Amino acid sequence: MSDLRRLLGLYRPYRWRMAASIALSLAATFANIGLLAVSGWFIAAMATAGLAQAAINYFTPSATIRLLAILRTGGRYADRLLSHETTFRLLAETRAWLFARLVPLAPAAIEDLRSGDLLARLKTDIDRLELVFLRLIAPVVVAAATLALAGFVLGALDWKLGAAVTAAYLVFAIAVPALLVRRSVGASAKIAEAAARLRAGLVDVVQGLGPLLAAGAADWRRRRVDSEFADLVAAERKTARMAALGQAAAGLAADLAMIAALLVAIPLVRAGAISGPQLVMSVLLALAAMEAFAGLPAAFSSLPATLASARRIFALADRTPAVDDPSAPRIAPSHFDICFERVGLSYRPGSPPALVDIDFFIPQGAHVGVVGRSGAGKSSLIELLVRFRDPTEGTVRIGGVPLRELAGDTVRGLAAVVAQRPHLFSTTIADNLRIAKPDATDAQLEDAARRAGLAPLLARLPAGLRTEVGVAGQALSGGEMRRVAIARALLDDAPIVVLDEPGEGLDAETERDVIGNIVRECAGRTILLLTHSHAGLDLMDRILRLEGGRLASQADPGMERKAGAS
Repeated sequence: MSDLRRLLGLYRPYRWRMAASIALSLAATFANIGLLAVSGWFIAAMATAGLAQAAINYFTPSATIRLLAILRTGGRYADRLLSHETTFRLLAETRAWLFARLVPLAPAAIEDLRSGDLLARLKTDIDRLELVFLRLIAPVVVAAATLALAGFVLGALDWKLGAAVTAAYLVFAIAVPALLVRRSVGASAKIAEAAARLRAGLVDVVQGLGPLLAAGAADWRRRRVDSEFADLVAAERKTARMAALGQAAAGLAADLAMIAALLVAIPLVRAGAISGPQLVMSVLLALAAMEAFAGLPAAFSSLPATLASARRIFALADRTPAVDDPSAPRIAPSHFDICFERVGLSYRPGSPPALVDIDFFIPQGAHVGVVGRSGAGKSSLIELLVRFRDPTEGTVRIGGVPLRELAGDTVRGLAAVVAQRPHLFSTTIADNLRIAKPDATDAQLEDAARRAGLAPLLARLPAGLRTEVGVAGQALSGGEMRRVAIARALLDDAPIVVLDEPGEGLDAETERDVIGNIVRECAGRTILLLTHSHAGLDLMDRILRLEGGRLASQADPGMERKAGAS
């Protein structure tokens, strides 16, 4: 239950909204119970008075009934409105809270998680937390208050009457559903895990559908997804069965409470301890109290899965960032030369080093190519440069300032990175460009797109920059996506531009033209070109060659061409 207490701690800013929602729910529930009980008493009292030909004041009871009817209707509407608004606010706040904790974790501290798993925690697990307030806290509080009120009112007539009705609800509406849920705790807890595995598997299938079809492995992967879906259905079937039995027990509690009220009240009427109208009121009150207990079985059955989702969320939020910002970060440097001093990097303790004894200096405004085979350490260099990781040995400096002494956002504001596989959001080309500069005008966007070579594409598109790129940019080709990323880098005024395989998938001549265009447009800015080919290297001032995580050589383009020819 520590996870539940921690979750409630997140909800603390909304405690008054939650209290107001519960108060409205109590008011509506009490009004509904009172409406049935007072109506029954009034009808019976009118009948008794008619038989005895006695006078009765019907103004007060009838006014009370009308008031209770208004309170029930208005309270129910206001309760639904406030409770659901509060729930949506809680979900939005929790999702923003989790995302804020993901930002410093990415990418190093969450690289072991699949994208589908992250999506499941941000979407499915957080959505399941709506059950905490809407279907757990509020129903339990309302049920407890209703039980206390019913016991008090009926106990005021006779203690045996109050005890009988209270016992019926305690045993069959609370204890029995809780015991049934205990039998399905394992299955309920598996629902969150099974749903997460299924969602992650489906995301993997959709993202890799082309290669799966090409390799003839689609049927095998479909069978695996079917198996994961069957596991989820089996867990949900068991919990649904227990919840249905619990719901039946709660319904039985209402019948037993009514029968118990009759069995206790009839002798009391015969003994003259209570009147006939009070008997009717007692029986109807016992029956109407069932409304407050109807949601308890569902609340109990959803608790294990909800707590499992909370554990998954907190396990992600509690991860330690790979990079810690300094408590008193320095301001951004005024010049931007890059210096790696005896830098080493290991991704995990005991693992082979990704970089060993890297030592070089790049003056501001220089254009430098970094070459090497896949796995040579090129991407590791960039992760250190943008401070996704800190070196395990040595120091990385920009403008003479160690990156450890700068905030991560400050460091990343110094470099515009064109990733090897650029990500585009499911929105327009313009919105994807404005990620680099949110206040950019349309003219600035068009200029950046033209400089990146997107003019022919935009000319073919009726909506131009307002064209939707689809999920992850699927409406564009790989080359077009890369040009959008280049335009984004050109729009950014960062003093350092990093190009990670900008010509991948292009022929050598086209790749050189793309790189040449970037070099011309980024005059005066430092450029780092990461590549395993030789296209565009003649445009660089210096070439760094990496082999096995070590700096094998530093050369000018002429020397690099000779080395490549040999």
